[in-house]
Formats: sequence, structure tokens, C-alpha cells
Amino acid sequence: MIFDVNAHVGHYPFRSLRARTAAEVVALLDRHGIDRALVSSLHAVFYRDAHRGNEELWAEVQPWPKRLVPVATVNPKYAGWERDFATITGEWKARAVTLVPEHHGYTLDDESGRAALTKIEAAGVPLLLTQRLEDRRQRHAWDRAEDLTVASLFAAAKAFPTLRFILSNWAGLDGAKLADAGLRGRVLIDFARLQVVYREEVPKLIAALGVEALAFGSHLPFDYVAGSLIKLENLDFLSPADRERVAWRNAVRFLGLEEKQ
Repeated sequence: MIFDVNAHVGHYPFRSLRARTAAEVVALLDRHGIDRALVSSLHAVFYRDAHRGNEELWAEVQPWPKRLVPVATVNPKYAGWERDFATITGEWKARAVTLVPEHHGYTLDDESGRAALTKIEAAGVPLLLTQRLEDRRQRHAWDRAEDLTVASLFAAAKAFPTLRFILSNWAGLDGAKLADAGLRGRVLIDFARLQVVYREEVPKLIAALGVEALAFGSHLPFDYVAGSLIKLENLDFLSPADRERVAWRNAVRFLGLEEKQ
């Protein structure tokens, strides 16, 4: 079984994606032998009211409750976001919440960011942070969002000591520094942008944080899925049980889902 914690549904305004609807994403998962995916709404990133994107996503994934796990996007700069957050964590029982501060015009450590982090920590749901959607070298001129920084992650981790993080599409992570920031046991990192063989980023993170901190991620439909499947095969230094944890068990545990194949 494979659980992909780095997937998106929706149209991207700056580039045509080959899989945009939930049905197309499920077909892509099937093509690559992936069983489940944690999916975020691209519409919630770019709509003025992010919650409209959440509503679309929740409706669209209904036919695939065992395949797609939706992530709710929160924009603390938008009026009424606290009401929407109550719906997300109460009625919808979202398994994770994501913030996209670089797209929504705030930072994790300003008033808006701190308000959102306070709510998310109190609700006890993991916070998914995507470092970037697309490489700046190939972005449209109107796409001005900067990559999230490791410094902002460390500051949030220290300021909110019980908040759990899913780090999606990150690079440049130092396991020892993540541990020093208090993230051991509080973080799940996908390896979509991490190297297993050359710079050995994945083995180093496992050495510092434990195998429970790593998860499969592909960043579909932005990137080809095959690259991440090869990374999973390259984890041959792990025991079969630990490779299974990276492939799906860590994600299921972190999200509080049933551990059934």
C-alpha cells in the first residue's frame, strides 16, 4: 500500500495540469499503484474566499472516501475565517489544515499567522505547510509567492510547542536542527523534493528524527509520480517493516486514520 501526502486537486492559474479533477487524480493514482492521497485544493489557494475552494473539494471527493483525504485551506486574512475554521474542524472533522501565507499575504509570525496557528494548535489537527507549488525558474511573472523558509518553520514550531506539522514539497531540511526546534515526534516530511542517494537527505533525516518522520509524497499533478516511486524503491537500507511505514503507515498514524490495508 502507498499513501501520497502531497497531492492537489483543481486548476492552477499559471500552468495547465494534466490531472485537475478528483476523478483524474484517482485515475493517476491507479496508473501508478497508489492507494490513497492527501489532497489540497488549488482553488482554495487562489480564490478570494478560500473556503469556497474547501466546499468544492469536500463535495468532489465524496465518491472516493477510501482514496482521497481532503485538506482544508484557511486564510486568516479573510473575514469570517474563524467561522469557516469551526466548520472545518467540527462538522467536517478535517484530518489536516493547510496555510499558504505567501499566496494569501501574511506571514506565520504576524498577527494573522499567529491567530491561525493558535486555532490549529488548539484544535489538535496537523498543519500542512507546502514550501512551494512550483520552481521559481519556471513560474509565470504574476506568480510572486516566495518559498516558505526554514527559519519561519522553526519559529512557528518553537512558538507553538504542541502543533504538529506535515511538511510538503520541502528541500534543505536539516534533521538535527528540526530536532533542536522540538519537532521530533511532531513532524511528517514527504520526500518529493528530497534526495535518497546523492546527498542522502532522506537517510540523514531518518537518523535524526526516526523513520516515523518520513512519508511518501509525489507532488502530483505538478510533478511526475515515477520519481517518488523510485525514491521509495531506493529505501532498500530500511527493513521491510520500516519501508512500509514510510510508504503508508506513518501517514495513516499521523492523520489518525484506521490502519487497514
